[in-house]
Amino acid sequence: MARTDHSTHNHDNILRRSHPGCTPTVRMTHACTMACCIVPRRRGVVLGAALALAMSIPTPAQAGTTEVPGSSASVSLQEAVEGGDLDAAIAAVSGLDLRDEPTLRTLAAVVRIARRCEQEQRRDEAAETYHTASAICERLVGSAPENLPAEKAAVIWNASASSLTANGRHADALRWSTLAAESAVDPAIISRTGDTLLAVAAGALDNNDKLTAGKAYRLAIEMYEKHASRQVGAEIATARLGYAWTLVMAADESGKPDHLEKSLVAVEDFLEHHPKHSDAPSAFLLKINCLTRLHDLDGAESTRAELLRAHPRTSAACESIKTACASHTDPSESIRMYLIKRHEYVLMSPIAAGNLDVLQSGLLASAIAGDPESEIAYATALALIDEQGQVATGVLEQLQQSGHDAAAQRVAMKWMSASDENDRSPGSLGATMQEKSGKLITGAVREAACRWAGRTGQWSMLAMAAEDEPGLGERQNTEIAKEEAAARGRSLHVERLFAEALLQSGKTKQSLKLWERIVDEGGAEDFATLLRLAETAAEVGSITQADIRIAAARAVAMQSERDGKSSGGVAMTNLLTANLEIRQLRFDRGRALLEQIVRSSGADTNLRGRAQWMIGETYFMQEKFSDAIAAYRQVEAIGDCDQWTAAALVQAGKSFEQLGRTREATICYSALVSRFGDSPHAGGARRRLAALTTDGTSSTGTIRR
Repeated sequence: MARTDHSTHNHDNILRRSHPGCTPTVRMTHACTMACCIVPRRRGVVLGAALALAMSIPTPAQAGTTEVPGSSASVSLQEAVEGGDLDAAIAAVSGLDLRDEPTLRTLAAVVRIARRCEQEQRRDEAAETYHTASAICERLVGSAPENLPAEKAAVIWNASASSLTANGRHADALRWSTLAAESAVDPAIISRTGDTLLAVAAGALDNNDKLTAGKAYRLAIEMYEKHASRQVGAEIATARLGYAWTLVMAADESGKPDHLEKSLVAVEDFLEHHPKHSDAPSAFLLKINCLTRLHDLDGAESTRAELLRAHPRTSAACESIKTACASHTDPSESIRMYLIKRHEYVLMSPIAAGNLDVLQSGLLASAIAGDPESEIAYATALALIDEQGQVATGVLEQLQQSGHDAAAQRVAMKWMSASDENDRSPGSLGATMQEKSGKLITGAVREAACRWAGRTGQWSMLAMAAEDEPGLGERQNTEIAKEEAAARGRSLHVERLFAEALLQSGKTKQSLKLWERIVDEGGAEDFATLLRLAETAAEVGSITQADIRIAAARAVAMQSERDGKSSGGVAMTNLLTANLEIRQLRFDRGRALLEQIVRSSGADTNLRGRAQWMIGETYFMQEKFSDAIAAYRQVEAIGDCDQWTAAALVQAGKSFEQLGRTREATICYSALVSRFGDSPHAGGARRRLAALTTDGTSSTGTIRR
């Protein structure tokens, strides 16, 4: 229907505004949704009262006044009402010009038409008709309050507001419910007006009209505070929370400190009056958000601690923990204790359980506190979702850097061994998480633990994990074996680290077997792995076995050099071949290869220094001590190879001793101790110095190579 064109409608659009949506910075139950659930829908009662009022409006004769002849539109309206033609009546309402002086009779007719529209489910026409009735009331109250007191008009204003807000016209609804609030004196009208305002606020908030919603919530609070029986209860709680919520959203948009402060006051008002309300935890989140944005970090932390204490088993508590952990600052004592004591709730929460920041903070707190149950639970959870391994690496490094080496080793050992929590504690939270995921650990986490152990020299821990690893020495080319390895997070690189740990721990034959399987079954063909296999084979494998492995590594090195990607790989394989020749006591052939390495421009100084030192070793083994001394002396000339210079000094000293030249031996040992005091060879040099007698001769005993 066409909307009535009268002056009182002209300023309606001032209130009917469209506000762009915003995304709140905190999560909570939508206030408008709560209002829809809580506020009683009394529109039928209100409309019935309005109709009763309209029917009881005094006639001009009763009022002692003279009826002013109506306009043609008013006459048409009366005729349509009397004739029962609803469409004609609606059209007549649209034709009313409220610049004309309204009458009580016209008002009664308009209300009757609005009521009938409601009864026939013509809601749009009903809303517009009530809107017109409210405008007539406003004119009458202003011009003839003795005929229509504002208190009675409030009934129609409430009825209009209910109808308008039900049709999405929330700003219009606020206009009339505001007049009702300003006029209401009777407790029943006050109470009914509060309910109407709450419904208007809920609808406006659903429509993202924060301005209208905020005003309606504030007025609803005022109404309920005036009514003794409504000062407590769900409705006033909803109004207070809704008011706070709209202020927070508006502050999010403006970013102004005074808006934030006003929001904070509203949130605190709700918490003060309704500390046990079901939405109190969400209100705590709002308060934390306001305080944080106002840079009151102490206040925010204090509020978070209160939330964790008063409402520990709530999604709001987990949300606050998640937000705090995301800041990557040292967590407070209240957060640490919550993460430890409530670890089961945290790890079952859909909000926190899958969050790496929370798991990292929980594991660090538990490991430092030495709480085994929560430590294992967080370590298991993190091991199941950290697909990159960066968080696991960070945990181990932070524990080590903060001086908690034992805790770091515990966590690393759990990850390196990929322990099954069903073996340790059947039915535990960790076992349940592993069963649900279908694996024990991600390959990235297991690799991160193994890498950390290698960097920190924890080779014995790695070797222990390798020896306890089921199926490590078995064939891996079956589907069952591959599935088992994947479930245990045992990637090819983890197996490389296991092989290296066995080698570093002196378990060379076990290491060789694993290196071979990594290459032959795992398909590893990178130069570093092939070279390590060749080195191990050259040390403990057969000559034929070593030749094959060295040849494979050399082929890859030569191809890499041809492609211009790297250099020095061929020289390294030549070093292994030379070592193999020496192992077979073919010293001349070994030295020839070593001399090529020393002269090679593609080999780095460390490799050349090692080759020169090995030349000296071949002469030492042949007891050609003068030649050995000459070879050892050339190591330092290569430069930038302190490791081999120190080794050459100690070996030169032993060669001098074998020649009876203890003075020169003493010079070598002293130079080693003074220049390379931290070298692994310094201890041997000190012992040799102590063994030399004061008369310049060596003490009895064999000088070991």
